[in-house]
Amino acid sequence: MSRTVLLIGMFAMTWASFVYYPKWQMTRTEATISWDVSGYYLYLPSIFIYKDIKKLEFKPALDQTYYPSSSPYQSFLHWSGHQVMKYTCGMAILYLPFFLLAHSVAIVTGQLADGYSPIYQFFISFGSLMYAFLGLVLLRKLLLRYFADKVTAVALLVLILATNYFDYASITGAMAHNYLFTLYAALMISIDNFYKTLRWRWMYVGAGLIGLMVLIRPTEIISLILVVGWKIDSVQMLKDRFKWYITSIKNVMMGAGCFLFFPTIQVIYWKYVSSEWIVYSYQEQGFSWFEGHHILQGLFSYRAGWLVYTPVMILCLLSLVWNWIKKQAWTWMTAAFLLVSLYLTFAWDEWTYGGSLGQRSMVQHYPVFLLAMMPMIKDLLTSKLFQWALYCFIGLCIYYNLWLTHQAHRGGIYEAGMMNKAYFWHTLFKSKNDLEAKKILDTNEPILPFDTDQSIKILDTVYTADSSSCMSHGKEVTLYTTSKNNTQLKIVAKVKAATKEWDVWQMAQLIVRYQNADATVKTVLIRIHRFLNDHEEKWLDLVTNSPDQLYDHIRISVWNPSQHDICINGLKVYVNR
Repeated sequence: MSRTVLLIGMFAMTWASFVYYPKWQMTRTEATISWDVSGYYLYLPSIFIYKDIKKLEFKPALDQTYYPSSSPYQSFLHWSGHQVMKYTCGMAILYLPFFLLAHSVAIVTGQLADGYSPIYQFFISFGSLMYAFLGLVLLRKLLLRYFADKVTAVALLVLILATNYFDYASITGAMAHNYLFTLYAALMISIDNFYKTLRWRWMYVGAGLIGLMVLIRPTEIISLILVVGWKIDSVQMLKDRFKWYITSIKNVMMGAGCFLFFPTIQVIYWKYVSSEWIVYSYQEQGFSWFEGHHILQGLFSYRAGWLVYTPVMILCLLSLVWNWIKKQAWTWMTAAFLLVSLYLTFAWDEWTYGGSLGQRSMVQHYPVFLLAMMPMIKDLLTSKLFQWALYCFIGLCIYYNLWLTHQAHRGGIYEAGMMNKAYFWHTLFKSKNDLEAKKILDTNEPILPFDTDQSIKILDTVYTADSSSCMSHGKEVTLYTTSKNNTQLKIVAKVKAATKEWDVWQMAQLIVRYQNADATVKTVLIRIHRFLNDHEEKWLDLVTNSPDQLYDHIRISVWNPSQHDICINGLKVYVNR
């Protein structure tokens, strides 16, 4: 049964990757080698094609041709005068076989061998899918050592179709999370083999895998919890394990050497390009360890909450209590790993992790989380009532996850990093991408009815070419100020853009501010460029209610952070008392 589920999952992932949404056929920021992936990958063309890993002088021309991101953040100018990669080279090592294959095919067939042409995009996508398949095979092999085939089948069904692993192992499989997932599965197999056989070669393999994982993401050092805590179920067992390691210090040191092999590659790179052994390449980004920690937002927020967008993982949290009550062998290790994982993941200041479907930062840890869930799934399947309740819950989560995946790519309803409560509930399970509903992404208020015929028009202005109604980059213009009105307000603006701005954070904004003296009580805005195409002019409206707090005037303005001009050619303001 688990083999069937595995094959169905692999087929679905292949279809998603090569038929439904083939990113390797996409261009610009939707291509396989774009955004963070282009940063992971940058080492390979730098070394093997352009022979320029210090200056990266080839990069601006390629950025202009392929536009992998809205800014060249993949590297930064170090004080040494050289460009330093933002990301460590672990992913480049894993991409390497498929990059070399793509480069060879490009040369032999006469295709453009620049590192970014379609042949490279295809092979990186293909390689990512192969790594995903390997991870699933290894994970299934491990689970079958301890659980029945039926229980393993249900667990794999949950993983592949009911979580965002499906997206990050197929459509966006070139991200680090898919590769780390496979490395975790391989690590768990190595650890299990080690404690079953006590052959140190398995520990050396595991240590090397941890070193590679740390090279990809330094926080994966938490995988040491698995090494130390494997099947530990008491404090005494933990003490005995540490004592045993102390008596095997020679083998432990050899394992440490295996661990250090991969991080040493990065240290050598830093020294070569910057003259420093260690470079903090994330610059202004960092962690908030205590004050400002984002654990509640990371779990429950509508913006990117893990349990909001991957609700099936509620089973994972419940399993911690279940395992503790049932005194399962995995309780200590999985509980410690999950808690540390959550703490580290959401200590990061950019806790939404960019354009993410839910919390992509958790995906690599799903092999451990699945192991934690297995005993509870096993027990629930022994009762017909709980079995059908579990099946219904999993079925709903599968439908929800596949709906979300579609809306994140072709449907257009899901907006990564922009979601809020009002928009979430307004669009849940809808099939049509309603452009009007996009206003809720900015207002975080339900769409409010407004009877224009019963309202009072307090402003009706047409702007001429010489009335400064066009805003250039960085400019904010106040269009209208009115005194306090405890009313419902409707602003209708005639807007025009010569060029559409696609970067949501650079879009021009129509803003309504309720102010008390110089203090802002409430701000409501919509991003104008969401609703405009090139050379298009249209009327946009914004409806909002007055705040409950005290205010004395209302200011209507337009702010344009975009490089493209935006023009306001008319403005009407209505109040509905």
